[in-house]
Amino acid sequence: MKAKITIKGRRVQDVGYRLFLLSRAHNLKGFEAANVGADLIVLIEGDENSVNRFVQIVKSEKPPSAEASEVVVEGYDGEVMGVREYREQLSLEQLAKIATVGVEMRDDIKEMKADIKTMLKKQDETLAEIRATRSELREEIRATRSELREEIRATRDEIRALREDLKQYMDRRFEKLEKDIALIKQKIGLT
Repeated sequence: MKAKITIKGRRVQDVGYRLFLLSRAHNLKGFEAANVGADLIVLIEGDENSVNRFVQIVKSEKPPSAEASEVVVEGYDGEVMGVREYREQLSLEQLAKIATVGVEMRDDIKEMKADIKTMLKKQDETLAEIRATRSELREEIRATRSELREEIRATRDEIRALREDLKQYMDRRFEKLEKDIALIKQKIGLT
């Protein structure tokens, strides 16, 4: 007995559906699966019980990330590849995919390494700039501190000089005031 099973849905390809079904094709004589358009077409051959059991499995089970919405089963008269032969073919297909992905990953890793080297170089340049800026800022701060100290000293010296001037002025005023008081006392006869 032979059958053609069409599995339709949003995600029936690139989710490991063919491997999943092949792992359940235990008692079948023939098995083939191919992605056709957006569907997955499965051809099977075996005794009636094995074919019916497999059809029930297809209708009730699916890979975890698959999204199948419809399973159409119909008779089939054409040739069906043997299970062992299909397994070898699928293994080669999967190895070819793995090799392609491996090469892409290797190339991606090379690009990532180059990007990392570039980023590290930029990071080193940025750190050097930060260090230079920090050094410049320290120098500016030292210079500013020095200038402020000088200004504070000059201001302090100015205040001291003003105090001295004020003291001398006040001393002269008090002396004159004392003389004026003494003159007034003498004029009014208090002395």
